Amino acid sequence: MRLLLVEDKADFAGDIERAIRTIPGCELVWTASRDSALAKLSSEQFDLVLLDRRIPSADRVLDDHQDHGWRVFQYVKEHLPGTPVWFLTATEDTDFATDMNNDHGRSADIHGRGQSEQMYLVCWKRKVAECINRVREFALQRAELDRIALDVEADTPPLNAAESSVVRMFGRRYQGARVEVKPLNGGLSRSRVLRTVAKNASDGPLITAAAKIAPLTDIHDEGQRYRDDVTRLAPGGFPPLSLTIDVGAGNHGGLFYGMVGDTLESLFQRIAAGHAELASVPAEIRAIERRWYQAKRVQNVQVGQIRRKLIGDAALHDVLAHLDSIDIARVEAISVRAGHCSQHGDLHCANVLFAERGQAMLIDFGDVGASFSALDPVTLELSTLFHSQHTTLGSDWPTVEHIDRWVDHARFVEGCSFASFITGCRQWARAEAASPEEVIAIAYAYAVRQLKYKDTNKDWARALIRACISALVK
Repeated sequence: MRLLLVEDKADFAGDIERAIRTIPGCELVWTASRDSALAKLSSEQFDLVLLDRRIPSADRVLDDHQDHGWRVFQYVKEHLPGTPVWFLTATEDTDFATDMNNDHGRSADIHGRGQSEQMYLVCWKRKVAECINRVREFALQRAELDRIALDVEADTPPLNAAESSVVRMFGRRYQGARVEVKPLNGGLSRSRVLRTVAKNASDGPLITAAAKIAPLTDIHDEGQRYRDDVTRLAPGGFPPLSLTIDVGAGNHGGLFYGMVGDTLESLFQRIAAGHAELASVPAEIRAIERRWYQAKRVQNVQVGQIRRKLIGDAALHDVLAHLDSIDIARVEAISVRAGHCSQHGDLHCANVLFAERGQAMLIDFGDVGASFSALDPVTLELSTLFHSQHTTLGSDWPTVEHIDRWVDHARFVEGCSFASFITGCRQWARAEAASPEEVIAIAYAYAVRQLKYKDTNKDWARALIRACISALVK
């Protein structure tokens, strides 16, 4: 456990430090001012903050004021909302304690044990022994959490301290002794999508979850998208949200979607294995999204508007050099008829999972919302070319010449070992798009977006851009 003490009196800080040293596994970091505390909080991970109200603005400055302590508290609330703060003050202002409880009272399961505790407390310095005892109990609970072993698959990028805490809280919530962790999504966002299996001391699986680990702003955003849009999908087409963790790990949290059984297989894995039922998967996913499509509306939009949905003007400016003299101004001014409805928004093959029942399920809902109606099938198809996991498909297809023929679907899939899957995606796109031009415009926008990623094939992206422009500019 890591504790940040913000206290300007060196002798009192020394007393606290000596007491904390008697607590096993507890590390105390001391800062003496507002600015030094903010610097530590912005660069390091802490489990708990002990904060004096009256502190100076900077080290060796004699301007101590309660506003400086309050500024540190506000920073934690805004930037590290999962971190508990305990005021430790000599100013015994009962109104302050009451106001804190009334205005900032918050209870949450800080340690993943299924019990709520106060996030923000007021302690008095003359009763510092009581505060130390509280710290001791807090450290005991963190120690229990840290005892949960993490068995991380070898190829998984290392979990940082905050991510590890979130995964351990998941394990503890289900009385697990260890958690198996492996990646589910090789995407490029700042979040992690993991397969997590909580297991008991006998190595028996307790629960399997598709976990989204991300900054709390993303966690809260996806939680809202889940409630607003995902729950409208066909039953069985998405996993239930079984646990939300939004405290105990600084600015990180997790969404854990319960899965049936302890085995999960992605659509990329099924394609690589040459699964017999690949041809039916696009239609199955389309059926999952049926209620979204029932609310579809149609209007004319410029190709540039479609492109901005996938990559904005500022990001486009940064990749202009990769266009290699391709003129996009004319195509972006063209108007096409396009459908609008809810879409997944990032429906690549790693975000389609199959559990024991074998039914397709969508995961990772951070981009769900209103978009163009052919976005999901086009994204699903093109992820077999541009997603980082496309290399697992083990195919020499496509070549640049294939991509040159993308609009002519039959010629595009020549030599493709999973042509039936590509065909199913294209049929879905054409069926739900308001016009054939919408499908082409979305493919154009998708290809332009690929130029901003470091590990995508720029020759393929440019070939697709040119093919789409040739089809749209007549």
